[in-house]
Amino acid sequence: MEDKKLFTKSNLIAGAIGVVIMGVLYSLQDHSFVWFILCGVLALGIMIVYVLSLTLWKSTEAIEAEICKRLEKAGYRYEKKEGDLFVFKSNNRFEVHIDDSFNKRIKNLYILYKFKDDSFDKVDTNGWSRAANIINVRNTNTIFVALEDHLCCCYQSAIGNSKDFMNEFNVAYQSVVEVMEDYGRLVPFLERDYPNNTDNQSTIGFKQTNN
Repeated sequence: MEDKKLFTKSNLIAGAIGVVIMGVLYSLQDHSFVWFILCGVLALGIMIVYVLSLTLWKSTEAIEAEICKRLEKAGYRYEKKEGDLFVFKSNNRFEVHIDDSFNKRIKNLYILYKFKDDSFDKVDTNGWSRAANIINVRNTNTIFVALEDHLCCCYQSAIGNSKDFMNEFNVAYQSVVEVMEDYGRLVPFLERDYPNNTDNQSTIGFKQTNN
């Protein structure tokens, strides 16, 4: 569900609107019990529609603003740079993107961890492609790719509100930790078997052969 404070405020506003409408309709008709029930049902329907419009069909900007509030409350450091949201944890920076989906109540979530270390230039593109295949097979909830000037691990999910984001961010962080553990184990083989600027290559983990 959405943030408790906002949901309570929505209920109060919707309740006030419903009571006014019910009172007006009731005063214009005979004072039968059946008509009173019908007015009550109509008012309740209006209240539900109003609450749903405020709490479930929020824009990506509104959800992102609420996410920032939750991050601040939870003690996370974050920053907005050129329209993008970055969240920091354990001295690592994660890039966050939130996009609309076909369902107005659900937003697509992408959490990216981009990095480049000393091994990046020591391994050729074939080595990084092979590493990405191995890592992606072992870690099915993330996508690991080698780009032109850096490496990237992407966690993709979906959220309905800011509370969902906090849960998914924790899952994303743990997933990235597991990917980086695999990456660390592969690097020695990559540097040995796929050195940059060489034609001598072999399968990771096996003795190097010359063609």
